[in-house]
Amino acid sequence: FGSSHFGSRLELKAATASFLLQFFDLPFASSAPLSTAMAPPQKSDLVPYVNTWLWPSVTLLGASSVWFGVYVGKVTNSHEWKELFLDYCHHKRTIYSPNPLDKVASMVLRALRITPK
Repeated sequence: FGSSHFGSRLELKAATASFLLQFFDLPFASSAPLSTAMAPPQKSDLVPYVNTWLWPSVTLLGASSVWFGVYVGKVTNSHEWKELFLDYCHHKRTIYSPNPLDKVASMVLRALRITPK
């Protein structure tokens, strides 16, 4: 750095420090010279918040729409996932010992199966 680019030794130190600190991505690394680093912030047109509700809302709405479309059959016409789910539920009901209402229901269905029509 030549002395013609910087007005004082302090500006040279500030420029060197900010150049070296930019590689470490530290929160206190600033490109502002040290003489203005402690100055009050300048008025800006930026809003003091970030809009965080739009894209999560759009994502939730999109995912819900896709799941509902699958459920009603507009996205996929093969209702294979419903059959797989019913098979899974039936497997879970038959592999474990049934509760008393299931025992009664299976006895009624067995009786209806053997009675003449």
